[in-house]
Amino acid sequence: MRLEKKNIHMNKIVKRETVIFFVSREERIMDADNEIENIINQKEIVTTDGVVTRENQITVNGTINYNILYYPKNSEMVCGEEKEINFEENIKLMGINSEDNANVAMEVLSSSIKPVDGKNYIYKIQLKAYIIVEKIEDLDIATAIDTDSQEENYENNFAKENSGKNNVENIMTKKRNIDSLAIMADKTDTFRVSEQIAVPHGKPPIGTIVWSDIRIKNENIKTMEGSIIINGQLSVFIIYIPEMENMPEQWLEQTIDFNGQLEMSEATEDAVSYIELWLNNVNVQPEINQDNEMRNLSVSALLKLNVKLYKETSINVIEDVYKPGANLVPIMEPKTYQKLLVKNASRTKEVVKMKIDKTKGQLLQICNSQAEIKIENILVRDNSLKAIGKIKTCIIYISSDDRHPICCQCRESNFEHGIDAEGIEVNDEYFLNWKVEQVNANMLNADEVEIKAVIALEAIVFKKVEQNFVTEINQEPVDMEALNSAPVLKGYIVQKGDTLWKLAKENYTTIEKIMTVNNLENETIKKGDRLLIIKSCQA
Repeated sequence: MRLEKKNIHMNKIVKRETVIFFVSREERIMDADNEIENIINQKEIVTTDGVVTRENQITVNGTINYNILYYPKNSEMVCGEEKEINFEENIKLMGINSEDNANVAMEVLSSSIKPVDGKNYIYKIQLKAYIIVEKIEDLDIATAIDTDSQEENYENNFAKENSGKNNVENIMTKKRNIDSLAIMADKTDTFRVSEQIAVPHGKPPIGTIVWSDIRIKNENIKTMEGSIIINGQLSVFIIYIPEMENMPEQWLEQTIDFNGQLEMSEATEDAVSYIELWLNNVNVQPEINQDNEMRNLSVSALLKLNVKLYKETSINVIEDVYKPGANLVPIMEPKTYQKLLVKNASRTKEVVKMKIDKTKGQLLQICNSQAEIKIENILVRDNSLKAIGKIKTCIIYISSDDRHPICCQCRESNFEHGIDAEGIEVNDEYFLNWKVEQVNANMLNADEVEIKAVIALEAIVFKKVEQNFVTEINQEPVDMEALNSAPVLKGYIVQKGDTLWKLAKENYTTIEKIMTVNNLENETIKKGDRLLIIKSCQA
């Protein structure tokens, strides 16, 4: 007997791993006249350029863009170094194959610079790879009997009517409802932001940029019909050497608003979305304005998006079948599907107090403040996902040291925050994203700074549900003795657990006939009800 089936297209997580590895390179200072005396600050942006999945292994190709802010030995003017390191890492992951899809997010855990001599240094970076391997799985669920299928070969004359034609219309189906989640899109895309910033008139024109730090904040992404709407801000901070000689280092901090739209045919306004956004590439260059002065700053940033779009679907599936006078046996198989348990976002404010290192001089002015979150563990606890890790806060400031006035100080603190996920269990699948939305720093006094950071976490959790589903229906011989011995007419008192489906199937009749004979308005019955049951077929 042919069944009508509905397909559920799913992405299932088959592997979740975190792997730590090191990338080390010997580098040479770009400025041949400089030698590093004192490193003020360093930062890295790591991007995943490509992932190749093989049997029990993935190969990750990526790029580390790094900046070093330092004072050279032969000058009191601050200098900057900006370079990139390409890397390739093979990671063992047992149980995966080449058809699986691996998503890898990279994070810098630590970095160090070890001088080799005055011109060369070894840059060593400790990286953490968050790896989620998924596979596509299609689940076909029986939802109805195909009444247009080929004739069925019933083995008894009760199934044949109307000049011997097979009649499948009298087959009764019992159904149940399931709420499933299907994947509509799983792709990456890019969005470019290009803007100009004017240097305020109170500051001198730009000569050389020695430090730049660009970050995303206050992002807001939503889906519409056929597109994704992106809004947010780029926080831009630079330190530069002015064009005019004998002028001190300058800094500039501004915010760029950006918005735009990405076409995506799978997007709908009511789609369940999980979208990650991060900086993939940044370029900051000084430009000449209309007065022929270097007073414009060109900022070009390539934003990368990981987009997952899901659709919630309610499906009525076949749970059981029967036909009076026939022996239809549903074949059941256990299958697992996904449903959306929760999609939730949470924000928390972290306050960090930092004592200033007095050996660098007295704090005069804060130029810039930043914070980074490094998640070390994610636990399923008490109907929530708990993220545990570190928050690293840093300030760049001007000190009273006339020789080396630009300073940087950082502090690392413990971080822990839970995001509600009612009903979550250890075996459920989830994605968790975290980011720093806002950072502000204030001087409490000459020796202490207070940094406030707003941290945003977003989680989507999928409940795995295993149930038995009808995969086919077999026609078995009818127990003629049981059929003939069943009474044509009987009175019955409803017992606990009885349903009209159960009574109709046991007594070779139909739900409709029981309701008609007993003047029932619906299928609801309760213990103690009295029913008259009439058999619908006879040998």
